[in-house]
Amino acid sequence: MLRHEIATRRSRLLSIAAALVCFGLSFAAQVAWPAATPALTAAGCGLAAAGGGFAGLVVAVFGAGLAPLETELRVALGIGAVAVFDRSSRVGEAAEEIAQRAVLDRLTGLYNYEFFAETLENEVGRVSRYGGRCSLVLFDLDRFKEFNDRYGHAAGNDLLERVGAEILRLKRHSDVAARFGGEELAVLVPGPARDAAALAERVREAVAQVGVEHRGFPVGTTISAGVAEFPAHGRSQESFFAAADTALYEAKRRGRDLVVTAGVPAGPALPRPAARAVG
Repeated sequence: MLRHEIATRRSRLLSIAAALVCFGLSFAAQVAWPAATPALTAAGCGLAAAGGGFAGLVVAVFGAGLAPLETELRVALGIGAVAVFDRSSRVGEAAEEIAQRAVLDRLTGLYNYEFFAETLENEVGRVSRYGGRCSLVLFDLDRFKEFNDRYGHAAGNDLLERVGAEILRLKRHSDVAARFGGEELAVLVPGPARDAAALAERVREAVAQVGVEHRGFPVGTTISAGVAEFPAHGRSQESFFAAADTALYEAKRRGRDLVVTAGVPAGPALPRPAARAVG
């Protein structure tokens, strides 16, 4: 990224330097070769505009001021058009950034509930119409309320942020990850339940290693997950979601720090190590 920024700045500086050369030639051409003045002035303005920024505009206006009035007016129109285009591009980029922020959860960097709910509805509709499969993973941080009570909400927020980063790191590009509410996270996976369960297991293992610092000591917790596949585990969006939620509940019942897939026979409740957050 830094290398790209340096190369971009160098390119802009070279454009402005070339513009200054064109303006110098244009000024000299007014005496030696007047017919070349408009072309050289226009080239200088174009190069200055390509350089962009305040410096580019100053150079463009200065260079155009050296040309005869008729040429200056023509070039001024070109500068105005470039400036408007540049501004509209930046406005467009700003609008895109605002739109992106509107669908993201600020803390975790995952999508928010509204965007995820709409995406889930669209994906279920797509599979219903055209066939295929999609899967849903529901995550819940284990004993998160106790973690907050013991270490404070700042530590809880830090932990959520890091867990969100792990999910973003581990998910595929086509997977849609969101913060569903509180410590509840979700990932929509295009494909079968086995792919979703594999992702959930990678996340579970990663979260077990995630810690935040509290009074000089690392603290953390574990995560449980429930997985369901559409249409195998539900014929509607509601029943599909309920199947994943039931699987998540089963993971909690069986001792937490576990991934459970809907439709897989449940075994007896298993003793699990207590979460690090509560000793």
